[in-house]
Order: sequence, then structure tokens, then C-alpha cells
Amino acid sequence: MSAIAPIRLSHTLADRVIVSTTESPSNGNGIWCRCCGATPAANAVFRGHRGLFLAMQHRKAEGPFCRDCGLATYRSLTADSLWQGWWGPSSFVVNPGAMVVNLFHRAKVAALPPPDPGSPYQPMSPGKPLFRRWQFAGMLIPAAYLAAITLAIVNIAKPPPPSHTPNADIPAWALRPRDTSAPPTTDRWAGHAHAGECLRNKKTETWVAERRPDVEIVPCTDPRAQAEVLGRAMSGVCGLIYPDSDSSLNYYSPGPVSGMDISGTLCLRVVR
Repeated sequence: MSAIAPIRLSHTLADRVIVSTTESPSNGNGIWCRCCGATPAANAVFRGHRGLFLAMQHRKAEGPFCRDCGLATYRSLTADSLWQGWWGPSSFVVNPGAMVVNLFHRAKVAALPPPDPGSPYQPMSPGKPLFRRWQFAGMLIPAAYLAAITLAIVNIAKPPPPSHTPNADIPAWALRPRDTSAPPTTDRWAGHAHAGECLRNKKTETWVAERRPDVEIVPCTDPRAQAEVLGRAMSGVCGLIYPDSDSSLNYYSPGPVSGMDISGTLCLRVVR
């Protein structure tokens, strides 16, 4: 819902200050200001917008205006629009449009010479420029809207996080001290994997860091494969030797009863 409300200009016939009319117009152009009766004047229409949550109100002040009355009307309506004009469902489009149109009509009245001193009534004071009024801070409202929209677009366009933890170094067997249990007794356990083979942690759907995984060798054509073996290296240097490596697996073999020995590190490229 929207409505157009005509503006009651700040001066009425009763409260305007009458000035001398003994001087004849010197800059007249045959058009007189509707507010003070001064000449020269120009035909102009200034608009304001109030955005409400469920409705909108369009405001309008029609001339002719002399230079001072025109600037005063322009600044008053535009200042109100700067902080009242952003709250309706379509205000983000309507309000800037109204302010742009106001700039065109402002240029018409700003180009006029000063009002003739022989006008019947005192011209309105233009007041402070817009950028020196507190309402100018209302420009932060559309700026905040744009920032929120930009952030939302960036978040939507951002690729999803990887399903694995980059550089996740996980042990195949982390044996507690005095634990003499051995790796699986099969001929091919994870520590025996060769470059080009793939691994799978049977405890998880994807390759993630885990303290006690249960790793097995699987064909790389198996849809359950989670990481491809690129080769072997000392722990912590996989990325230097294998640039495509983004994870590694330290595998252990049981040592004396008092502890365990690190047998090696497989450098991996996570595929899932």
C-alpha cells in the first residue's frame, strides 16, 4: 500500500515575514516562487519517501521555487528520506530513485540567482547542507544492506569444506606401553601398502583424523577407498617429497614389552 502526501510548506500566509515591496524586481524571469513570491523562480517538484513495514508513503512538494525556498524544500525532504526511506518492501529501489530525481530538480533551482529583495514574503532559509545533518547517517542503512547481501553471496559461493582434515596424520596402530598386541596377521596390512594402492579406515566413511583407526588396503577402484598411497617418507616431510600429499599415516610395529617402535610413514592423497 502506498500513498502520496502533498507537503505543507514551512511558511504560511500568516507566519511569513512581509518584506518591503518598494523595490522593483531586477532579476525577474516572469515566474514567482509559490512560497515567498520572489522572482526569479523555476518549476520543480521535490519528492520524499517513507518506507513502512507494510506500506509506503510518497511525499511531494511542487513549485515554482526561488533558489532559497527550493534548496530548503529539497534538503528537508531528502534529509527525511535518508533515514525514513529504507523500511518498506520496495523502498530499497524506490527511495534511491526519488533522491536521484530530486538532484535533477535541485540543479534547476540552484542555478537561479538570489531571490529578488522585493519579494512579498521572506524566502525560506536553505539550512545546513545534507552532509552536515544527522540524517545523513541514514546512508549507513543501505550500506549495511549491501554488506549483508554481499556476505550472503560470498558464503553461498564458497566451496564446501573438504570431507577430510587436511594434513591429518593418523596412526594405524597406537599401542599403549606394555601392549604386546601385534598388527593384523594377514600378509597385507596397512603398513605393507605400496604406492598406487589405496587405504580405507573401516571406522569412518571418509578419511579423518582418528586416534585408533582400523585401516585396510583396498583397490583404488573400490568406492570405499579413502586415500591413495603416494609413497613413503619420514614423518613430517611428505609434503616436500610428494607435493600432492595432503595427509599421512604413521604405522607402528610392536616393540619390546616396555614400548613400541615407529616403523614408517605412508604419504597419502585423500580421495574421500
